[in-house]
Amino acid sequence: MGAAADAVGHGVVRSVTRDRRARTTVVRLSGELDMLTAPDLVPELLGLADDGDRELVLDLSGVDFCDSTGADAFLQVNRRLSKGNRLSLRGVPRQPARVLRLLGLNRSVRCEFAQPAPAGEPDRCPPGRRRN
Repeated sequence: MGAAADAVGHGVVRSVTRDRRARTTVVRLSGELDMLTAPDLVPELLGLADDGDRELVLDLSGVDFCDSTGADAFLQVNRRLSKGNRLSLRGVPRQPARVLRLLGLNRSVRCEFAQPAPAGEPDRCPPGRRRN
């Protein structure tokens, strides 16, 4: 497994790790995903996904803030991935998790939340997906 560090979109991408055997790319993000950073993130992620891997995993454990623009970036990437490839979000912290759940993104993209949904807030998972 090799690792390479990239900085893009105001420092949102912290590292990129590829596992050639598993054909997986893990991109660690940090900071804020908003109208300033999300537009730069989409082409970067699509470029990483075009390297022949089956799964693009976004590690959001270092993301402090995500608005609807950041969530839309994930949807754009998910829609534009090659057939047979998939996007997964993991380590999603509380604030981004609330936005993703409110917008229903977790129904179309696999999300592994860092913390369970607060009491009274549904923890919806796409059919066939496991809950965390």
